[in-house]
Amino acid sequence: MIIRSTDLETTGLDERAEVIEIGAHDIRDGKLYSLPRRTFVKPAAPIPPSSSGIHHITDADVADAPAWNTAWRILVEMEGDGEELKFAAHVTSYERQFLDPLIKADWICTWKCSLRQWPDLDGHSLQALRYALKLEPADPTLAMPPHRAAPDAYVCGLLVLELLKYQTVETLVQWSSEPAVFTKFDFGQFDGKPLATADDGYMDWLANKDHKMGEDWRWNARREIERRGTVKRKQALDLLLPAIAGAATVADLENWYHGSGPYLAKHAILIGSPEYDTLIQACAARKKALIEGGQPQFGATS
Repeated sequence: MIIRSTDLETTGLDERAEVIEIGAHDIRDGKLYSLPRRTFVKPAAPIPPSSSGIHHITDADVADAPAWNTAWRILVEMEGDGEELKFAAHVTSYERQFLDPLIKADWICTWKCSLRQWPDLDGHSLQALRYALKLEPADPTLAMPPHRAAPDAYVCGLLVLELLKYQTVETLVQWSSEPAVFTKFDFGQFDGKPLATADDGYMDWLANKDHKMGEDWRWNARREIERRGTVKRKQALDLLLPAIAGAATVADLENWYHGSGPYLAKHAILIGSPEYDTLIQACAARKKALIEGGQPQFGATS
């Protein structure tokens, strides 16, 4: 199996952006190969100076380069037949918007995987992870300069190797197919704080209302709301189960059952939920014990 660590440099970040450089490094048998696949790509429109200011690629650099409709094929060229090819990139959603129409393969998103593997790091950008994790390239020149396709692909490859010390390829591919998992905010009034610090109203806005924070944040907000609900339900069970077990009479159980609706609804313990079933089973067990001890059944008259 080959994992092809890939990076694309483009003319911008909007929907009109074009690819102007491709870079890739292969990982095979746990080794990151130093010889890159790289090519400039000639765009249809001039490169904006604001973009050149980031990657320092100019119109002169790409003047004689192949067009995208042929240049992309460098990413699927194989030295032999039959080897499985997977791809990796940092924030794969960017590369995949250009490559998914052309290449069908599994992807490893090193950004998503790093968020799960090292959630407490200060930052999860590619270069921040390089230094936080002390990813030392065998040849430092291969990692320079940043914001160029081949060097960024090389650093991404180093990150893949680091992740593979802890997780299997299959796990990394699975994580990459799911939403990014956030443990703290990186925007707004709760910037830098754990998700648990935000009030319920804010989480409801993030989960269910219109905003521009993206679907990953919407998913994380719903996940946090569910986590809070789970905590509330557990706290309620921790109080209710001992009370049920300590009921002195069947009448006590009957009174609790008929009056528990509002309390259970407040704690999101609904009919048919696992927590509700646990309570009913506890009531049935206590009722059985009381009846066997001589107590009357529900609704019994003296």
